[in-house]
Amino acid sequence: MKPENVPVATASPIPTYVISGFLGSGKTTLLLEILRHMRSIGRKVAVLMNEFGDISIDGELLKGEGFSVMELSDGCICCQIGEDFVQAFTDVASRGPEMIFVEATGLADPVDLIDQATAPHLLEKVRIEKMVTVADPKNFPRLSKVLKAIVKRQTQFADVLIISKGDEAPPEQIAQIREYVAEHNPHAPVLLVTNGVVSGDEEFRWLLGETDTADQERKRAAMRAALVALSDEEYKAHTGFHTLSCQLVRALDRTKFETFMRTLPPEILRAKGFTRFEGETGLWVVMYVNGDLYIRPVTLAPAPDEHLVFIGSHLDHAALAGALTACEAKRRSLAVL
Repeated sequence: MKPENVPVATASPIPTYVISGFLGSGKTTLLLEILRHMRSIGRKVAVLMNEFGDISIDGELLKGEGFSVMELSDGCICCQIGEDFVQAFTDVASRGPEMIFVEATGLADPVDLIDQATAPHLLEKVRIEKMVTVADPKNFPRLSKVLKAIVKRQTQFADVLIISKGDEAPPEQIAQIREYVAEHNPHAPVLLVTNGVVSGDEEFRWLLGETDTADQERKRAAMRAALVALSDEEYKAHTGFHTLSCQLVRALDRTKFETFMRTLPPEILRAKGFTRFEGETGLWVVMYVNGDLYIRPVTLAPAPDEHLVFIGSHLDHAALAGALTACEAKRRSLAVL
């Protein structure tokens, strides 16, 4: 046991795992599995979560299961809220966890993120142990074109790559991701999971085990070189994306709502939130990514407010708010946040 009079600054840096991945790839589902495992074996962990919008849907999911989460919303930690990220990282480390998990927004560039996380005054406090990238094979073809530069770097600099939703994608789509990884990061181990589930102690050890120091240094050097080489166009790869947050003030008609969500324009890449449906009990979590819609019941304490967040380019705020209003079981205006 460490003597109480030993200064915190002399302790070893806290191993930190950064979970990145494309919009709607399954990052939060994977993180939730990891946190449940850590809790089951008695490990003290901290979570730093970033949402591109001004409301943290994923943070609410984790907090509703009893996990302590520090949230950074309304921006991307790789650039727009970089200084806040460094301060939040410092605050999380001061709590003395055994491990830190950072979930980045799906638009985060890992090159700049690592640059932020290795600020001089953070080096003695935290150590980036692994970069874990999650990829969804169903939506990979489109997102790898829309977010070409970011998807490439999220793949290039991954220490581990998780192919999620393996139960939903045909073999040819899974093979396409494997080929992409083999081209851009041939040394990265790849794990195929279904429903975001990492099963067994061996897989958790493989996922969370220490990375070879020499390999880490090679990756960090490559990242620093890539950061220097970034063009303005690449660096601002996600500046054309925006969010719209709508607070729901009444229960929705499920049929109307599902029809609306399944006909969203292609400019909307991601939507998520919580709602209630007329004639049905309980709270429902809504997840939409690139044309796929998932709605499932959820029990969270405390229960979050009912709201939806849309992420995409050229969002028509008035049209989206109006369409959601039309989905209400009894007509009443929505509050656009």
